Amino acid sequence: MVSLKKIFKPVTLISYADIATFTSAALGFLAITYIIDGTVSSYIVALMLIPISAIIDGMDGALARKFGTKHDYGKYLDSISDSICFGLAPSILIYSLYYDIDRGPALDIIDNDLNFNFRYNIDNIVAISVSLVVLLLSIFRLARFTQGNQGENKYFLGLPSPGLSMFIVVISIKYSLINDFNHVLVPISIGLVSLLTITTIPYAKARAGFRNPILFGILVLILTIILRFFENGLWEVIWYLAFALYLSYFALIPLLISNNYFD
Repeated sequence: MVSLKKIFKPVTLISYADIATFTSAALGFLAITYIIDGTVSSYIVALMLIPISAIIDGMDGALARKFGTKHDYGKYLDSISDSICFGLAPSILIYSLYYDIDRGPALDIIDNDLNFNFRYNIDNIVAISVSLVVLLLSIFRLARFTQGNQGENKYFLGLPSPGLSMFIVVISIKYSLINDFNHVLVPISIGLVSLLTITTIPYAKARAGFRNPILFGILVLILTIILRFFENGLWEVIWYLAFALYLSYFALIPLLISNNYFD
């Protein structure tokens, strides 16, 4: 008689690293459900889940090195999870926060009476275009990372997808409909930053000397979001710290790396 252990053999191969990956994916999915809810408070919760997911996502490699793994598809599992957390969730977030149906369709050719009526809204075109660009570039970035040997390199080549997601979160918590702010320059800036994912600019990994500073930056961002959720006025002050820390990762550290400052 075939045992249950043999029937469900793939389950017996799950490691601690895989549990971290599954948890991260689950948080990414939950973030999407909160975004779909469409209320200010649900948007804020979604913004909080994405950086928490990033922290847990960063644990799988360390867990795999410490406790080992029983299979060799961990990096593919991690890539699929990341495509949910740092590709799909942020792109849906951008669409939800910056696409306003009250402005009319992004692009329309035929009206409800089937008459030719060409119309467009540039703000909505930008919103849907940026959300699509973020999704596609994140998937491309993750595929390039999974296929190559960047996991063995000292630095990332190109802005990692979680790094782009943190930029989206830090911008959206202040400059979006959450605070009754809606300007086309915000999604445009997100779209421009997303192009960094397909460059060869070196970015720090959350390892060795960079682990604690990167973790600190994410925790400051989470604290900012929590304070905003409870409408504590201190959130806006701390936001500037979170933004400054991200700018250091986004611009200063790559410059120092390029000049061999850390070697």
